Amino acid sequence: MPFRGGSGVARYGLPGLVLGLAIASAGDGGRGPAARAQPPLAVERAKMTPAGEASGTLAFTSSAGGTAQLLYLVDTKTRAFAIYRVDPANPKGTVKLEAARQYAFDLRLAQYNNQPPEVTAIESMVRTQGPPNR
Repeated sequence: MPFRGGSGVARYGLPGLVLGLAIASAGDGGRGPAARAQPPLAVERAKMTPAGEASGTLAFTSSAGGTAQLLYLVDTKTRAFAIYRVDPANPKGTVKLEAARQYAFDLRLAQYNNQPPEVTAIESMVRTQGPPNR
């Protein structure tokens, strides 16, 4: 993600990061060990505020094993994402950037690293068979 000053980070990344940290820190909600014993949801979609929806930033978390969680921030306007590891049990720090990428050009690929049948083969089959009979 290109940084143009601090405005993009402050405008899009920081609110999502704060939201993710709030979700991560509210993990057991003070309910004690019984609540912590239950497995977390595979993916928990963060509740988006109207301001979050207007900015085009999606935030959600998933379990990373142990007490750590992964926070995913997706900026739909710039077609970029970032993944952070949030570990409240780590005394040195709790947030680490794991990956970041702009995916706009990825979406222009017809296929990449796929198992057979390839996209071109399916396209050819569909064209030769014609529309389905209904």
